[in-house]
This record gives sequence, C-alpha cells and structure tokens, in this order.
Amino acid sequence: MRFDDEYYTKIISRSGSFQLLNDFIKNKLKYYSQKRNFDLGSSSKNYVSGLSPAVTRRTILIEEIISETSKYFQYRQVEKFIDELCWRIYWKGWLEYHPIVWNEYLEQLLIYENQISDFKNYQNAISGNTGIDCFDCWVKDLINYGYLHNHTRMWFASIWIYYLELPWQLGAQLFYKYLIDADAASNTLSWRWVAGLQTKGKTYVTSQYNIDKFTGGRFRFPKNFTLSSKEVPNFYKYYPKDFLKKNIDINGKKIGQLIYEEDLSLKLVKKDIPTAFQNKKYNVLNQSSLPVDLTNKSLNDTLKRFKTEFKNNFMLFDWDNPKTLGDWVKNNQIEVVRLTAPGVGSFKKLIPEIFENLEVQVFYDYHQIDLALWKFSDKGFFKLKNKIKDVVRPFWKEPLFQ
Repeated sequence: MRFDDEYYTKIISRSGSFQLLNDFIKNKLKYYSQKRNFDLGSSSKNYVSGLSPAVTRRTILIEEIISETSKYFQYRQVEKFIDELCWRIYWKGWLEYHPIVWNEYLEQLLIYENQISDFKNYQNAISGNTGIDCFDCWVKDLINYGYLHNHTRMWFASIWIYYLELPWQLGAQLFYKYLIDADAASNTLSWRWVAGLQTKGKTYVTSQYNIDKFTGGRFRFPKNFTLSSKEVPNFYKYYPKDFLKKNIDINGKKIGQLIYEEDLSLKLVKKDIPTAFQNKKYNVLNQSSLPVDLTNKSLNDTLKRFKTEFKNNFMLFDWDNPKTLGDWVKNNQIEVVRLTAPGVGSFKKLIPEIFENLEVQVFYDYHQIDLALWKFSDKGFFKLKNKIKDVVRPFWKEPLFQ
C-alpha cells in the first residue's frame, strides 16, 4: 500500500499521528467493517488507519485511539475496529507467555539463511521477479514504502509458503527487515498462523478469486495459478508460562528512568527523575534504512516533547555503547532504573543483562490496557474477544457504550 510524503512526515510524531487518527475517524471509520479487506493500491483508496507504525512505537497508544473513537461512535458501530486494535495487544501477550516461539524462530532463521542457495525461488521472490504480478508489486511496495495492507500480508505469506514453497521464517525476516511497523509478535505469529503453526489444522491458503475480489481485479496471474495446502510439519502445542513478575520495592532508593523506542508516549514518565534517553535506533535485527530512519525521527520528535513537558536532568545514550549507561548510573548514584517493560524481541534479554552488569535493579512499568488484556492472552483469541468490551469500557469517553 502506497503512502504520500505527508504521511511519513506525520506518522513520526505524536501530533501528526493524532491528525492521521482524526482524519481516519471522520472520513473512513464508518466504512471500516465493510471495506477494510480491500487493498486498491494507495492509502487514499483504502479504508485502514495506517497508524500501526505509531502504535508499534507507542507514539500513540491504543487506549488513546479507543478514547478518541468513542467521541464519535457507539461501540457496536466500531466493534470490528476495536477488535483489530486488541489483536495487536493479544499477539504481544501471547508471545510473552510463549517466548520460546521467538527463540525458536531466530534459531530456525539462522539455519535457513545458511541454506538460501537451496531455495530456487528465493532470489526472484525477494527482488520481485517471480512473474506473479501481484506478488512482485507487493515486494516493490514493501521495499519502497515499508508497508503492506494487512490483507495483502496474508496473501503475500500464503503465496510465499504454498506457491513459491519457501520457508515462512525467511518471509517473516523479509517483512521485519522492511516494514515500518515491524513488531516481533504481530509479524512472527501472523506468519505462523498462515503456515498452520499457530492453530493446529488451520492454514491460510489464498486464491486468485480472493485476491481479484479484494484488489479490484488489477493484477494478472500466471496460467493455472493455484496454491495447494500442505501439512506443515512440526506442529507443537506450547504451554504458557507466567511472565508478569511482582515488582521490587523502590521506596527510599535512588531512581532513574529510561525512555527507549518501545514506548515513546511519555505517559509513564515521571517528573524530577534523572533520565536516560535513547539517541538512535537499536538495529540488532538489521532492518532497512526506511524503518531505521522513521524510528530515529520518532525518537528525535519525542525528545523535543520531553524537553518541553519535563524539566528532568537527562542524558542521551546508545544501546551499542552500554558504557554511557554505566556513566549515567554512576554519576546519578542510581540504584533502580524504571522503564516500560520490553516485549519479546530485541530488548527482552538485553535490558536486564545490561543493568545486572551495572548492579542496578530494574522496575518495569506497564500500560493499563496491556495488563487487562494479557490476562486472557495465554490461549486463543476468542477467550479474549468475549472480554474486550469490558476491558475497553474505562477508555470510552462518551455515554454511547452500546
């Protein structure tokens, strides 16, 4: 899906993200449930919000999107939109309960990357030269714009697995490399779902008819274009492990706080506390220049807001150079650092390891809606779906909760 330059200017900032949200609410949200699955090529023709890059970095919070939506609609009118927002929180929670899935994905990815020459369709796939018109178009959009419509991501993954016969792990890595809204949970688990690994016995196999229907018939297909479902080997039922730990007692201790790319809302930031602020994208998973640049611009915009809203003593740091954090801890005599709890992904192990080496305790903050929904994220989504209305009720601003 293609965006114009104005979109990339807005999505990096909190104020710009709210502008995009309000434009979506006023012009498109009432059509969302009927038209959300259509991808007609450009953001102006599609009926999705495009807010996922801001949601990933928490430049704007899901509870804020819900609250803003509640000013204009009754709950029943936008229930599908609210459900889709909560899917993102559910995926995060599910992966928190099952972190082994992420670890296994990284291990398998490394194996397949060392065997790339064995996959005859791989190079044509990643360069958009498969001869499948729609797929080749999506590859170019992914690389150039860093975004694909959600339905398109499903079609893409289905063709990758069931037509090109490529490992889903390599496809997930391609997405993670280029997507400006790349999220470890949503990306990994969505690919697993298409591959039949998330829900036993259930795969997602698309068809020419389905793609034609929801793209306006704008693509040509190879003769006899069909996808055949196959049993994906090694389905394994993972059992959830509790991950929410009781926080330490911080009374009477010297506290510092850390702001980093997983939460740029500033909603959990405290005043008058020494602050370490991430200076640039931590790119351990080798993302491309577009998502890296967007993250850096979002960090810079958040720093400007932080300077305006808070008078805290702060220091910039890079994750690649932990010594700067060591100096910050020493200079401010910090005993406990508090920060938004990292999700499974780049920071889950890094953060506790760094501060353990510095002999500093860590206090994790959580957003209210995350905790509320994660209670029901240890199993299938429908366990959570029945609770969504009750969970979002505190964030609904108008008396139209029907």
